[in-house]
Amino acid sequence: MNRRLLAAGALVFAVLAVAGCSGKTRGTANPAPTEDATSSETSRSAADSAPRVPEPLNTANITADACSTINAAGRATLGLGDGTPRSTGNGPSCTFQEAADPGNQIDVTTVTANKNGLQDVYDTKGNDAYFGESQAYGYPAVYAAALDDRKNGKCGLFVGVTNELAVNILVQYDHGAGASDPCTVAGKFGEAMIQTLMGG
Repeated sequence: MNRRLLAAGALVFAVLAVAGCSGKTRGTANPAPTEDATSSETSRSAADSAPRVPEPLNTANITADACSTINAAGRATLGLGDGTPRSTGNGPSCTFQEAADPGNQIDVTTVTANKNGLQDVYDTKGNDAYFGESQAYGYPAVYAAALDDRKNGKCGLFVGVTNELAVNILVQYDHGAGASDPCTVAGKFGEAMIQTLMGG
């Protein structure tokens, strides 16, 4: 899978006014394969550069329903309403709107179309308008998008939840504090998502 697929997904989000985030999401870097390493690990290149996920999370729910990426407590913290599920070529997706202002929304996609987690993002970072390493509750993350619309309230964040799976968080806030700092909103969603997947 390459970044072209996620770019197509990003165009869909653009129609929803969430433009600018696309990417091939590759898994985090692995050490030299051991005898019991999985086939996905043994096929990894020595050039892998993304950080490894500290402890792969249970992603069964979010690979079926991206609205499961954040629980009710997390939604309440961010002032979000219940999510609306969608199906995309990249994987299951969900749109969360801010309860007080439906013009502010977050689109979340469990990027099942790519099989290498965050490393897919690292592989094509030269095509991004911005690329910034980060963490979400101790899990590796990357702020990245093909277009830099951060000054217009849009920000993209990829969070590695396993070494083979990343979640793409696309924020578009037209009003309020999030409009001037959308990446902070994306980061808070990422933190709440990890806590949700950890069962906390």
